Amino acid sequence: MFEQLFYKAILSYKSQSKKRKHQKVISLATLYITAVHLSILFVLCIILVKATGSSFLRFYEIYTPIFYLALTGIVLYIFNALYYNGKRLLQIKNRAIQGKVEATEAWKLWIVPIVIFGLGLILLQTTR
Repeated sequence: MFEQLFYKAILSYKSQSKKRKHQKVISLATLYITAVHLSILFVLCIILVKATGSSFLRFYEIYTPIFYLALTGIVLYIFNALYYNGKRLLQIKNRAIQGKVEATEAWKLWIVPIVIFGLGLILLQTTR
């Protein structure tokens, strides 16, 4: 599923009128997949904290969870940059060519992590 989203992001940035270099397109697709992973992880963490009744999100300093979220984002970006590189990228392209994957507009792709983050914020409000 994430590989399909990654390749759809590549196709959407290639199909735009503004021409970008291949490395820039790969970087933007990696950033998109990192945002999707981070948003899903954010929702899962909030659900876990709510289920266990932990006081992790009730700190007086909100900087600690923000620091952990930023650190996780950096680690996920590095992991995705290494994972979706080289041979894996060629395998994804071959599967997409066989499946005839078409480009989607970039703003439609970015709605997915934004909606998931919004869901996480709604869940965060219910835990307080």
